[in-house]
Amino acid sequence: MHILTADQFSRKDLLALFQAAKKLQTSKKLPQTMKGKILATVFLEPSTRTRLSFESAMLRLGGQVISIPNLETSSMNKGESLEDTGRMVSTFADIIAIRTPEKGQVAEFAKHSTVPVINAGDGMGEHPTQHLLDFYTIWKERGKLDGLTLGLMGDCLHSRVLRGMAKMAAEFRIVIIFIAPKEVRISDDIKTALNKKKVSFREVESLDLVIKELDVLEVNRIRKEYFSDKKRVEKIGKQFIVNKAIVQKGKKSLIILDPLPRINTVQTDVDSLPQAKYFTAVENGLFVRMALLKRLLN
Repeated sequence: MHILTADQFSRKDLLALFQAAKKLQTSKKLPQTMKGKILATVFLEPSTRTRLSFESAMLRLGGQVISIPNLETSSMNKGESLEDTGRMVSTFADIIAIRTPEKGQVAEFAKHSTVPVINAGDGMGEHPTQHLLDFYTIWKERGKLDGLTLGLMGDCLHSRVLRGMAKMAAEFRIVIIFIAPKEVRISDDIKTALNKKKVSFREVESLDLVIKELDVLEVNRIRKEYFSDKKRVEKIGKQFIVNKAIVQKGKKSLIILDPLPRINTVQTDVDSLPQAKYFTAVENGLFVRMALLKRLLN
C-alpha cells in the first residue's frame, strides 16, 4: 500500500490513525516495532521538517534510516531515470518517503517500487502527511472535527497544502471558507470534488470578512510569481499577513496553522498567543508519521 494522495483516506481511516498517534504520544515508552526495518528518505527537493520528522519517527520506533538528502547526491543527477531509482531504492529499504519537484513524480516512482511509498510532497501535487498532522492537531485541540469552520487562506490555486486540506476536510462535516485573491482562487476540480461530497464552502477575498466565523485558519503564502501586476502583489501581500491584531478579532478558541516555513504569512507576534498551533503541529507530526509507519509495516 502506498500513501500518495489526501483523498485516499476515509473518515474511518483518519480517526483510527489519530487514535493510534495519540496512543503513541501519551505512551511512557515507545514500542520498538520498527526494529529490523529500514526507512529510505529520498528528498529531491529541500526539506527540513518533513524529512527530519520521518527519520526521527523511524528511529524512535527502533528502526533505521538510509537517505538521499538531495538531488545532487543521487544518481538521478547523472541521468538515472525515476523508474530505475524506484526499483533500486526499494531493494535497500522496507519503506520509502520521497519528495520530488514535479507533480505526479512520486506516483510514477511508486509504480516501480516493491515496498510502500509515502508521498512527502510532489511539486504542486500532494503532501498527504502534512494534512494528516494538521487535522490531528485540530482533532486533539478541539476533540472533534465535525461542525467546525475551516479557513484556507493564501494561494488556493497552486498550494498543495490548501488543496489537500480541502480534500481531506470533505470526510467530515466541515464548512470551508477559501480566502484568496481572485487570481489564485480555488480551482474547479476541487470545487467539483467538494460538491460531489456535499461539502459547504464559499470564497472570499479578505480575512477580515470571516475571521469571527473561523474555528481553524490554515495559512499558506501568496506566490508572487503568478502575478504580473507588481502593485497588486504589494497590496495583496499586506492583506494576507496574519498578525496579533487580526487573530484577536477571532474566537479565543481559534486554531492558527501554517505548514512552515512562514514567508509573509503568520507574524512572530502571533507566536505567544494560545491560538498559535503551528509549532505544536510539527511535534504532532512526529507521532502521526510513527502511526503511519506502523500501519504500513505491521
